[in-house]
Amino acid sequence: MWTNALFAVLPLLFIGPRIERQDIKTFLLVGMIGNFGYYIGSNFGFANLSPGAGGMIYATNPLMIAALAIAVGAESLSMAVIIGLLISFAGTVYLFEDGLNSTASGNPVFGGLMMLFGCAAWAVYVIFAKPLIKKYGPLKVTLVTTILCAPPSLLFANGQTLHTFLNLSHSAIFALLIMCLIGTLLSVNLWNYAAGKLPPTSVGASLYVIPPCIALFGWLFLGEATGAKTLLAGLIILLGVAVAEFGKSFMLRAEEQA
Repeated sequence: MWTNALFAVLPLLFIGPRIERQDIKTFLLVGMIGNFGYYIGSNFGFANLSPGAGGMIYATNPLMIAALAIAVGAESLSMAVIIGLLISFAGTVYLFEDGLNSTASGNPVFGGLMMLFGCAAWAVYVIFAKPLIKKYGPLKVTLVTTILCAPPSLLFANGQTLHTFLNLSHSAIFALLIMCLIGTLLSVNLWNYAAGKLPPTSVGASLYVIPPCIALFGWLFLGEATGAKTLLAGLIILLGVAVAEFGKSFMLRAEEQA
């Protein structure tokens, strides 16, 4: 997280770090609870769960985003969104069901709770970051919330943290740079751009695309086998996302014509 923050400081100074006083509390909520909570929850979650169990719990994230959006009045839930989210959830369960038979090295109860916490934290990020994105733009929100992750991460540092960082191999440094620049700063900035334009449930539904993308990139770059089951699950997930996104417009047009 400190590496992400270091890469975010210079661009933030370039675009201007000024934030209005009334928005500081929301930035702290989004950065230290939403963003940091997601990273901690998902990291500890996947470290203590089997891939299948972790993937299934992660699939609750769009549902949590939808629930929080309704709770705070950010969006009304349509039948198309409900059906679409359920279809994509079913596709995710189908994709990861085999992984339930594998064992995790950690504490699965702790891992499950941390994964649920991470999903809930990301729902907080998605909902409460939107007004900030509209006001400050996606890039500034991405940079500020990335930097705000750094201070609370010190709570998890120990005597081996600095030693591990200083002794990273060249391949590990390359992977770290890819995760920082592309996996974090670029991807979260693109996410925030979409979150500023689309309803929370539409953005949340796009999270279901991640599992088939993982399978695709694993096949392209790591030579991992991708069978018919993975392809079918991917199609089910994409169908659900399409229903959630385009079903609302279709139903609205149908109501107008009626």
